[in-house]
Amino acid sequence: MASPIILEVRGLSAPPLLRGEFSFILREGDRLGVYGHSGSGKSVLLRALMRLMPYRGEVVWHVARSSVGYASQRPRLIPRASVLQQILWCAQLHGVSLSPHGSRIHELLEQWGLQPRRQQAVHRLSVGEQVRLEMCCAMATASRLLVVDGLLEQMDERTRATFWEEVDARCARRELAVIFATHSAREAEMADRVLILHEGRPLAIDTPDRLRALAEEQTVQLRSVQARLKRGDKQEEVQVTLHRRPTMEDVLHTLLQREGLP
Repeated sequence: MASPIILEVRGLSAPPLLRGEFSFILREGDRLGVYGHSGSGKSVLLRALMRLMPYRGEVVWHVARSSVGYASQRPRLIPRASVLQQILWCAQLHGVSLSPHGSRIHELLEQWGLQPRRQQAVHRLSVGEQVRLEMCCAMATASRLLVVDGLLEQMDERTRATFWEEVDARCARRELAVIFATHSAREAEMADRVLILHEGRPLAIDTPDRLRALAEEQTVQLRSVQARLKRGDKQEEVQVTLHRRPTMEDVLHTLLQREGLP
């Protein structure tokens, strides 16, 4: 039985930045990666989904907007607020009840490495800490859907691993769905489905395995390898062939070639 629908997108466009029409369905537990080079329209697509800019087509929400956590590429923080105040304000804005002394706020601060900074003014945080605070606020309010716009690449490996550990667990329990925009081919493959776009146009949307099947497997041959046989002193050249699994970047390149695009 299919999971309940979170979001339906039908013929979405936002000329001149999104020139193609985007259509897809997001269900509970889904992880949708939006992949493309810088300037391909990833952030514009997410902003249109969040109704933060004019668009054409239909965006149908099947959950309350207050249950959606959104982490912007440019953190939207209050400079004079403390870290704790910022998180509580975001939660209140979404109708989420958080106690400043409760276990959930403590868990969020620990998870995002902000516990020592809980009383620190936002404008005194480093850029990396502000990114983590933006993500922390989004996670605090995302009870049904989390939308992340290009912030994952700005996190260190440990923080990103912790993020995916929680997200994967919640998605597996069908508690959460995720849409994330990335220009990292490796990050894109964390998704159940990947939407590939180029210059504001959708090229494909499918599972990583099915998309990889569109690109040719890369082979590398090593010829000058000498091996001494067990019998006698005769040496022979051994040819070694290595097979490299296509990446999302390879898929994008293949799709562009098929469309005759640069």
